[in-house]
Amino acid sequence: MRRATLVLLFIAGLLASSLLTFMITSGYWYWLGNVVPGKPSIAITDIYFPGNDTRYFNITVLNPSYSLEAVELRRILVITPEERIFEVKTTKPLLPLKLADGESATIRCAWDWGNYSGRELTVLVTVDKGSGAAITAKPPFVELLLKATFNASTPTWFLLNITSSAESEVAVSLVGVDLVFPTGEVISNVGTEPEVSEEKPGKLEPGSSLLLNCSWEWKEYRNETLTIVARTREGYKGYLTERTPPPVVIRITEVAFYVVNMTYYMNVTVLNEPLSPAPARINNITIIVNKTVVVPEHVEPPISPPYLLQPNTSITFTCLWNWSAFEGMNTTIRVSTVLGYEAVANVNIAPGTIKVSSAAQGAWPGGGRPCGEAAFSSPSLSGSSPGGRGPRICAPPALRRTSALCGLGRSRRSSRPGWPPRMPEL
Repeated sequence: MRRATLVLLFIAGLLASSLLTFMITSGYWYWLGNVVPGKPSIAITDIYFPGNDTRYFNITVLNPSYSLEAVELRRILVITPEERIFEVKTTKPLLPLKLADGESATIRCAWDWGNYSGRELTVLVTVDKGSGAAITAKPPFVELLLKATFNASTPTWFLLNITSSAESEVAVSLVGVDLVFPTGEVISNVGTEPEVSEEKPGKLEPGSSLLLNCSWEWKEYRNETLTIVARTREGYKGYLTERTPPPVVIRITEVAFYVVNMTYYMNVTVLNEPLSPAPARINNITIIVNKTVVVPEHVEPPISPPYLLQPNTSITFTCLWNWSAFEGMNTTIRVSTVLGYEAVANVNIAPGTIKVSSAAQGAWPGGGRPCGEAAFSSPSLSGSSPGGRGPRICAPPALRRTSALCGLGRSRRSSRPGWPPRMPEL
């Protein structure tokens, strides 16, 4: 037999053996339920979330060599733990992107994952006329813990303590504090001491804290809910929902008009309500009668410097004022504080003591207590009596508690000649 014939027979036997092996292997796959893909398919081989920038992530996609043809990547989707689906709109390189069989590409995806730090995200890549791929991964964990302290006596600032959890995986740089209200109003870049900004970031290592004095006039935002947001250069954020303190509520509980040795006086008793969040610094008492504003010549205890009235405490101010010319007229008595809190009572000027009910009050202008007439009596009095003989219609007596501060205030006496001792409380 010729050599060429032997070579041909050898090649034919080799081919037959290969075909038989393929048939046996394919049959085994089929028996196992595995088949060669009938459509192009891809695989995600890597995903990377940079710890120093939450605004993007990288994903590497492979078109396997066993793929039947080139594939076209169409969309990249992110599925959050709440099963919300976000489409990545900006990529580099841009989508759609073609990958030949056996080719891979790393794609930079512009999507801010900062609010999902340490939480499981699913990234899905879809292809045109083929099978997509998905991968599940967790971005680096960073947790910022916020605690705010509002002082109701100083509504021009608040303290904010920011702590990076000890479990945080990377250090961060604090660059700003924002305030967000339910109405959608946003106050950006609140002034802080020490200053934090893009130019002067505040460094926070895992487990460390930073205390900021935040300058913000929140007097007009009393008793309101807001969200405090701490921002970092890397994109991580800390959130705290807080409610600002309510306003201080002061109330006039009693007014008395009386005469001592032909000198006319008016007593005004003021209560700082028990639920008030701070002391009231009373600095002004005015009387409005017949469209005329009157300021008492002298007030005891003094209100300059402001008199500090603690919550759940009352004080009686004795005012030197000749009210004889206005007897029988209605008057509005207004007591105000340094921060603008007010108590207002409408009474009739007549000798005697007037118990003022809470319904007859006015509060600070923004608070809105209704203003009305006080229940009072106008009995016949002797020249020096602070009381009266006639019947009274009045509210229960105001709570009276004397704190150490109020005791000091009451002990100060005027050097004015003829200044009478305090009249007995009725």
